[in-house]
Amino acid sequence: MPDILSDITYIVRQKKKPYYESSALTGMVPKLHFNTVTKKVLIRDIRGSKNFLLNRNGFIFKKIKFNLEEKDIQNNYTQYKRDLSKFIKELFPYKYINIFDITRRSNEKAGASNKDGPRQPAERAHVDYTNSSGLVRAKQILKNKFSEFRKYRVIQLNVWRPLCSKVLSSPLAIADASTISQKDLIETDQIFPDRIGEIYHLAYEKKQKWYWVSEMRNNEALIFKGWDSDTSNEVVKFTPHTSFNIPDQKINEHPRQSIEARIFIVL
Repeated sequence: MPDILSDITYIVRQKKKPYYESSALTGMVPKLHFNTVTKKVLIRDIRGSKNFLLNRNGFIFKKIKFNLEEKDIQNNYTQYKRDLSKFIKELFPYKYINIFDITRRSNEKAGASNKDGPRQPAERAHVDYTNSSGLVRAKQILKNKFSEFRKYRVIQLNVWRPLCSKVLSSPLAIADASTISQKDLIETDQIFPDRIGEIYHLAYEKKQKWYWVSEMRNNEALIFKGWDSDTSNEVVKFTPHTSFNIPDQKINEHPRQSIEARIFIVL
């Protein structure tokens, strides 16, 4: 499938800090306390391209060398985490890794089952962490190891892959992080049952560039950056992403099933 025009949902700038009640609190669809706007944008197909780098663009596209078995889902993803650790090690020779969250999503009405409730694809352009919340989350996950690792670089990665054989509805769109201005990343409080997190929602700007992988298979993965402790201007730190609709997609016939792993690596 070639490059396509499709709607992407953005936050509307406002004077007060926006917030929303997360899926973990509402049970399925997040409750927004801010306005959004949809813009029709060109989303370029990167299948076959090798021109994207994590530090320059915020994402890479790779073949996955292992499967996820249903029995492993029932066993708290133990083997999947081992396989992911080896896979990431080949890409980024880390000193330490912590895979701290794995979430399944589906665009079926019931969503995909997770321990903290059903999940559907996220339908707003966003980044999972902000400059401050990424640091807070790193301290929470790495705990007493964080003081040991403070002299090293810490990166939060998301490894996103299909569980269905081929994605024919609600695929993932990834922004080229080098085309995103910091002023367009809007800090937003994310309300959980037991805590308040913070993410960036993306405000629209014409210069932003978006990409996707057509007919993405379950042996392929998009790996993108959510936060980076590197404070230089030489690398990008935040990669907006969102699901979007393919024209004339048939969700009932071709539902999207996907899984994402959130990871901290120490380089």
